[in-house]
Amino acid sequence: MTTIIDPSYVDPALINPRAVRLVQALKDALARLRDEEGLTFDDLNAVTETLQQMHKATGAPLSLIAMPLYSELFQGGRDGYTPSEDVTSPTYIPGSPHVDNDGALPMRPDEPGVPLVVSGRVLDGHGQPLAGAKLDIYQAANNGSYSGLWDDSAPKYNLRGHLFTDTDGRYAFTTITPVAYADAATAAVDKVVEAAAALGRSLYRPAHIHYEIHHPDLITPWFGEIYFKGDPVIPVDFVGAKIAHPALQGDAVLHEDPEDIAEAGFEVPYRSMEFDFHLKTRTSPDSIAREAEKA
Repeated sequence: MTTIIDPSYVDPALINPRAVRLVQALKDALARLRDEEGLTFDDLNAVTETLQQMHKATGAPLSLIAMPLYSELFQGGRDGYTPSEDVTSPTYIPGSPHVDNDGALPMRPDEPGVPLVVSGRVLDGHGQPLAGAKLDIYQAANNGSYSGLWDDSAPKYNLRGHLFTDTDGRYAFTTITPVAYADAATAAVDKVVEAAAALGRSLYRPAHIHYEIHHPDLITPWFGEIYFKGDPVIPVDFVGAKIAHPALQGDAVLHEDPEDIAEAGFEVPYRSMEFDFHLKTRTSPDSIAREAEKA
C-alpha cells in the first residue's frame, strides 16, 4: 500500500512561534541593510566564505568562529554589575585546581612573563562583601595559548585555578602579566586579515584575565574578562572594542625598586593590580555609582 504524503501539511504542534519571529526579524534586518546600506548577496557570500575558511584553518565550530560577529551584541556595554546575556568563553575548561587565597595559579617553573599580583574584593550593590564567593580564574600564556585546549606541552591546568573569598570578600593571587595575543591559524587566513583591515580591527585580542564568579546570592554567576587600562589594543580588539567596558579595566603598577621586589618574594620586577568586583545580588539596587564614576 502506497502512503500518500500531503506536501502542504505542516504539523502545528511542531511550530515554534519564537523561532518564526526571530527568523522574520532577521530577514527584516537584512532587508533594511539592503535598502539603507546597499547590502548585496555577494557581501553575504564573502562573510560565509571567510567563516568557512576560518573553520577549515582552525577546526573550531562555526558558532565559535562567528563570535566576532555577535560578541558585542551580547557582551558589549556590560559594566560588570548589570547582568547581561553572557557568551560562555570557549577557552574555559572545568575542574581547575584549588589554590589558597593569596596563593599562585599553577604555572611552570620557567613560566615566561612578568609576575603579577592581583587582589581586590567581591562586593554586592550595597558595597557589602560576598564571603565565600568562588572565583574560577584562567588566562593565556605568553604565546597566546590556553592550556588544556591544544597540545602545546603545557600542563592541562597551567595558569588555571580557583579560590574562595575570605570573610571580607577579599581575594588575592599571583600569576604572570597577560599579553595581547592572536590565534596563529586564524591570522594565517588571508580573508581574515583583509576583513580585519577593512574594519579597522587588529588581529589581536587585548591582554586580559578570565573570571567566573559563583555565589548563592548572585542573580546569575558572573562570567567575564578583566582588562588593563591603557592597553592600545582595546579600541581595535578583534572581538570588539565594546567588550572591554571601562569598569572592567584595572590599573597595573610596575614595581622596580629592589626592596619592593625582595619584600614581595620576587627576584625580578613585578606588577600589581587591585580590582574590586561589584556584582548584583537578589537584594542589590538596580544600578550603582562607583567611586571612580563619582569623581
